[in-house]
Amino acid sequence: MPSILRATFFGGTLTLAVINGGFFWASLFFAAAFSGYFRSLFEWNTFLYSFFVLTLYAYLGTSFLMSTSEVGGASGNMPVVLASMVFGTLFFLLLGIKEFLFLWRHAIFNFLSGALYFFIGGTFFIVDKSAAGDFLLYFLLSFVALYLLIRESIEFFMEDAPKRKKELLVIGSAVLVAEFLSVVSILPIGFLNSAALIILFVFILEDLVYYHLKGTLDRQIVLNNMTILIVCLLFIFATSKLSL
Repeated sequence: MPSILRATFFGGTLTLAVINGGFFWASLFFAAAFSGYFRSLFEWNTFLYSFFVLTLYAYLGTSFLMSTSEVGGASGNMPVVLASMVFGTLFFLLLGIKEFLFLWRHAIFNFLSGALYFFIGGTFFIVDKSAAGDFLLYFLLSFVALYLLIRESIEFFMEDAPKRKKELLVIGSAVLVAEFLSVVSILPIGFLNSAALIILFVFILEDLVYYHLKGTLDRQIVLNNMTILIVCLLFIFATSKLSL
């Protein structure tokens, strides 16, 4: 089955699962996702973490949209349909990277990773975390998802680097991003700006880790990344409606 049809089936079953609800429809969606991804076993393990995170957050994100939209009717279902189309497109990109359908695999992988970081951050920022148990649950879920994606990214770009060194850097990066996530969540800058900050912070960390593993990390690279972070922070805060 062509990748575009598998991606369409992914998005379609996601729409049905969220709108209809229930164990049967959820099982159908996850079965469609696993069937679409593992239909071709070529490089199945290279992007497995992205697949897990994409599938889980596709269901969680669209379910949250459904719960916040009007119940029933086209106006209530339209956000779910649009979200399913977005996640279906991301699934198509994932299949394309996995099966060498695209020439610019690294660039598309970065785009896909950025989108997943956005959904991880966005979900964490907008869900109700008033109870301590809910906060801990979503924080741990976000940490695990971030760890898996950062690890996969480092493995993809720096396959030949020492594994023990990579693992230590991945764990350290995931901890830093998770801490940054919890700090950003209390800032009154809106969830879109907050999620954008997470993407920026993760990509800067990955860039520093990449150059460190290559042995070419120097002061200029660090200063360039810090300058980008500070400029973007100033822009986001300047365009946000801050309130105490």
